[in-house]
Amino acid sequence: MASPRRRVLGAFVVCFSIPMFADAAPRPVFAPGGGGFADPTVVSHNDQFYGMSTGGLVPSAQGNIGTGPWTAEGPALTAKPSWATSGVMWAPDLERISANEWVVYFAAPVDGLDANQRCIGAATANSPLGPFTPVSGGPLVCPGLANTPAPDDNVPGRPLTNAGVIDPSGFKDSDGTRFLLYKTQQLPSSLRIVRLNAAGTHVASGATSRQLLRSDRIVENPVLVKRAGDYILFASRGPYNQCTYETIWMRANGLGTNAFNTVTQHLLLTDGNTGGVCGPGGADIAAALDGGQRIFFHGWLCGSGPCPVNFDAQTDDGGRRGMYLGVLGWDSSDNPVVNKFLSPE
Repeated sequence: MASPRRRVLGAFVVCFSIPMFADAAPRPVFAPGGGGFADPTVVSHNDQFYGMSTGGLVPSAQGNIGTGPWTAEGPALTAKPSWATSGVMWAPDLERISANEWVVYFAAPVDGLDANQRCIGAATANSPLGPFTPVSGGPLVCPGLANTPAPDDNVPGRPLTNAGVIDPSGFKDSDGTRFLLYKTQQLPSSLRIVRLNAAGTHVASGATSRQLLRSDRIVENPVLVKRAGDYILFASRGPYNQCTYETIWMRANGLGTNAFNTVTQHLLLTDGNTGGVCGPGGADIAAALDGGQRIFFHGWLCGSGPCPVNFDAQTDDGGRRGMYLGVLGWDSSDNPVVNKFLSPE
């Protein structure tokens, strides 16, 4: 979740049954002042890494390798969508459609819903650095009570009538079909999926979104990967403002309605197994330059190091979220594991 959270790739193979424990917290690879770099989305392209984060008109950055140095590149969006009100864009997701076609998804504030609720929009550009121009018309995903033009997906059967939608995440299946995953706001949490057109800019003709997971706990920031024929869903769990925020993963053999409702939620990143990173969540997965995979995630920083374990961003001053980096691997049962964290050289 963005308030003060995505790809099918190759992998390293390592043994894993219990989360590996870091001796000490890694250092963030990018932690600009001000709002930091929360809810990172990262894509590798032409031997470079391109990232975006929560903030204004979607702050962007570029790194020649995952550990940096990273350089801030300014806002990715040329303007907020016409249907959005003033405020911060949350949890963007950058997707490469083709060599010269890029889409960024984001959650923007709207009128007509409960306080601090959002709807999901899309913007396009011909390079990962933009500038990205919002797609014309209404939102891509937005509950029907919002004061916006008609959306492509009005979130049928959502848990709460006045709740918004956040945490958009693109996914391209092995047959080339594109989807968008997202989260409905407030509790209960629900993660949903809807089929997109080939350009990734609109819901596909005749498609309707469906629920993949409903939970009485906060579960958000969905990122979907296909592995050995199964679907591995990564997500963040818990209150975003505390160090207990964590990254989990789940496995299902399909993407039907409620496919992840009864599966086991496995821990991947916690404050304990990262050496003390405060609230390791908002993760995204990107191809590495060496052919493997990397997992980029955020954690709360107080000064130059992790915030103390009892930190609460809603009541304590001075916290910002920096971007961390881990090596994502897979064990002999094709379960994900992060067995190494990388820090700036």
